[in-house]
Amino acid sequence: MLFAVEEANRDPSFLPNVTVGFQLYDSCVSWTQALGSILGLLSGQLLPTPNFDCYPQHRLLGIIGGMTSPESVAMAELLSVYKVPQISHGSQHPQFSDRHRFPSFLRTVPSRAHQPQAIAKILLYFNWTWVGLVGSDSGAFEWLDLEFQKEVGKNGGCVSFSKKIDDHVNNVGDVADAIQASTAKVIVCDCYHIHFIILAKTLQEKNVTNRIWFLSTSFLLNPSILSREAREMLNGSLSLGIHSGSVPGLEHFLSTLRPAKYLDNHLIKLFWQELLGCTWPGLKPGGPRAGYVSPNCTGLEQLTPTHLSVLNLDDLTAAYQAYLAAKAFLVAYQNLRACSPGQGPFTGSNCAGTGDARSWQLLQHLRSVHFTTQAQEEIFFQDDEIPAIFDVVSIYLAPDHTLRTTEVGHLDFREPPGKQLVINSSTIIWAEGPGKAPLSVCSKTCPSGTRKSAIQGQPNCCFQCLHCPKGEIAYVPDSASCLKCPEDQWPSNEKDQCIPKILDFLSYKEPLGMALATCTTFLFLLALTILGIFIWHHHTPIVRANNQKLSYILLCSLALCFLCPFMFIGHPVSLTCALRQAAFGIIFTVCVSTTLAKTIVVVSAFRATRPDVRLRKWAGPSLPNVILIGCSLVQVVLCMCWVIGWPPVPMNSTEPGPKVTMLCGAGSSELFYAMLSYLGFLALVSLVVAFLARQLPDTFNEAKHITLSMLVFSCVWISFIPAHLSTQGKDTVAVEIFAILASGAGLMVCLFFPKCYIILLQPDKNTRDQMIGKRHFKK
Repeated sequence: MLFAVEEANRDPSFLPNVTVGFQLYDSCVSWTQALGSILGLLSGQLLPTPNFDCYPQHRLLGIIGGMTSPESVAMAELLSVYKVPQISHGSQHPQFSDRHRFPSFLRTVPSRAHQPQAIAKILLYFNWTWVGLVGSDSGAFEWLDLEFQKEVGKNGGCVSFSKKIDDHVNNVGDVADAIQASTAKVIVCDCYHIHFIILAKTLQEKNVTNRIWFLSTSFLLNPSILSREAREMLNGSLSLGIHSGSVPGLEHFLSTLRPAKYLDNHLIKLFWQELLGCTWPGLKPGGPRAGYVSPNCTGLEQLTPTHLSVLNLDDLTAAYQAYLAAKAFLVAYQNLRACSPGQGPFTGSNCAGTGDARSWQLLQHLRSVHFTTQAQEEIFFQDDEIPAIFDVVSIYLAPDHTLRTTEVGHLDFREPPGKQLVINSSTIIWAEGPGKAPLSVCSKTCPSGTRKSAIQGQPNCCFQCLHCPKGEIAYVPDSASCLKCPEDQWPSNEKDQCIPKILDFLSYKEPLGMALATCTTFLFLLALTILGIFIWHHHTPIVRANNQKLSYILLCSLALCFLCPFMFIGHPVSLTCALRQAAFGIIFTVCVSTTLAKTIVVVSAFRATRPDVRLRKWAGPSLPNVILIGCSLVQVVLCMCWVIGWPPVPMNSTEPGPKVTMLCGAGSSELFYAMLSYLGFLALVSLVVAFLARQLPDTFNEAKHITLSMLVFSCVWISFIPAHLSTQGKDTVAVEIFAILASGAGLMVCLFFPKCYIILLQPDKNTRDQMIGKRHFKK
């Protein structure tokens, strides 16, 4: 439909105050026929192509066109030559956005170039990431398919399939098979309604009904022309519609319309006849029914709201866009007429002449039009088209099985990102019921604590869920990767958050700590008991034999050794960390040095009794003290250098796990193992010397017991090294405490239990006669 805007060489007050527009001429028709054009717009009637030569006294300033895209191309190219502005309210093809090819083409409907992005935004809102695409062969399906996949891909979605229905609908079976084979529950439909009717019938024959359809603006959503299968298929679906609004005064104009005033307008008579069911004399009756004779039309009948409801004035999408186009022309023309010299949009701030305005001058004013409708919507042109606004429409079957629609939201590209899409989800009526939005995903959402892993050969929105590795979390669903927790934190059981690690150390309150503390106390008291027995029986021969003082020193040092584990149990502090390893090393060195002194004293005493041995001068009372002090002094110096130079300090373990163990750092691992090595060296020397003294007289000989004790001692500490290196956390502390207790207990049992047995249970053997009764060497 075309409307020509004229300018007469007279004052602009000629423009009548008509709510539906301004003075419009449809070619060589009267003003009453122009009103008939409005009615034709509502009823879908087409007018003949205008003849612009009918009014030579008028100058053509612009065109309002409601033609579809194919018909608009030729008109737009022709008008662009003369720079005659054309405002289209029906052409959506993206090609009209080319301002070099169509410099004078404007439109009030959004370009189809916005639809892929608009549809993708709505799909993202409902988290529909796995969709199909079906379209008619409109000449732009390939472009739509490419752009749609790009926009959906930006949001992390995928297109399961894209199928085009050819003009002859020969491949509708293949399209239905693709829909049936796909797991996508949402199908975007950019097809003509006649194609959808055929497709819906084919899908119902294949029993494919559980799909949500998302209709583009290309679909003519008119329930009266849809088949039963199509209406049932669209139940619970959505549609993207061009934004609509009310045309001010239109309903009042129609309700007061009287064809008697326009008897020469054939179109109004047809409209009146169809609406009221009457017949104009000389016109063919419309839709006669058997047995019914329609009355004659008079043109004076009164239109009731029932009659107007047939026109569906609540959905004036096409008429509203035509209204905006007419309003834009009116505002631009008024601005052109009201231009003040020096404030114009042309060179030198000039204005157009009041009597010789040209179309290119009106075009300049059209591009700067800015007005507000009665619904408080701002209308202006941006890149020669009104900024895209779409309505989101819910489609559902009413209880009476009629297909109904309701607006549930809108998408306004004038708004900043994040505020463009507004949808009231609670008003959407889905096929399964209100509030039950369906899912359309290739793979279900990966829960927190897992990450997405791509499946080879599948799109990126088809994935599998893998649990996060040890020490990592995924705190949001559908995470692409897992994140490591800080060193002082550890994942929760669900691996969806990092929680502070539990502070852990070998405590007296836990069973292991209590058991070690109990054993330590028992061995300490046992050592004191044996010392008391020896002191109480200090006058007996078995106590006085093999250097009584060394036995006392050894028992005291063993008692102190059994106290060392108390510095290993409990919360580590700087003092206990600095002292416990050094105290253990020095005290154990005294024990081993005392054992070595006892062995050397026995050997030197027996060897010194031979006349040919030069060892006699060394076998004096000072020899044990020299050995004890000399060997212990080396360890004391080593430990002092360690504690002063590189003191062990409290630290937290870095091993992965839900607990952070408080330990004492070695300070210097080299000095720690040097201390152990020196202690092992002394034990080895003592073992060798005791082994060489095994053939001395049994009465005075402790060599066998010392040999056994050193074997136990050596086995314990040799086993300690790999055990210490292989354990983590507080277990390393427990291993070291066990080594201390085991080696100390081995020394005490092997050296003193036999003597205590004689002292307490066989006192008849603890006499001088018994001790000197056997004097021979074993061979």
